[in-house]
Amino acid sequence: MAPQGYLSRLQLKTEIKALKEELLFMKKKHEEELKGLQAQIASSGLTVEDLAKILADIRAQCDELASKNREELEKHLSQQIKESTRVVTTQSSKIGAAEMMIMELRCTVQSLEIDLDLTRNLKASLENSLRDVEARYALQMEQLKEILLHLESELTQTWTEGQHQALEYQALLNIKVKLQAEFATYRHLLEDGKDFNLGDALNSSNSHATIQKTTTDPV
Repeated sequence: MAPQGYLSRLQLKTEIKALKEELLFMKKKHEEELKGLQAQIASSGLTVEDLAKILADIRAQCDELASKNREELEKHLSQQIKESTRVVTTQSSKIGAAEMMIMELRCTVQSLEIDLDLTRNLKASLENSLRDVEARYALQMEQLKEILLHLESELTQTWTEGQHQALEYQALLNIKVKLQAEFATYRHLLEDGKDFNLGDALNSSNSHATIQKTTTDPV
């Protein structure tokens, strides 16, 4: 679509051309009327003074008509120029507003592109941080598993050693009880003044040890 200002100028040129053609037509018509009038004057026998007066009147009428046509043409041209100027000014304002809007949109697009780049960089940084955290967590889990296995091994060893120490303690306790029984038997024999018999002492101590072991064993 052609701009409004171009169409206005084209219309103005067309109107000026039409007015010029109309002026040429009126001039030609006036010349024909003048020739007819001259023929009438020649046939009517008018004097030179009468003819000069008539010509002066006709010239005055022609000048008045030409002046009127010129004023109308100038007025029309002035209005057309004003209208064209107004249209051009309006179009220029619209073009300026459109250019300003385009500049603002470009700035907005650039700002959005910058924000998008920042978001992408932040996303990449967060993904890297997440991978580092996952790697450290996996390493810590492996370390904790190794520690747990080591503790389980130590616990098993400690339990085994405890069982062994319990058995040793029980054996020592049995020896203690046996010795205490033998000592009691020796003292009893010495206090009673009876003949000392080693076999009786051993039998007595064995019986005491058996009784002590039975009372100390868990049910």
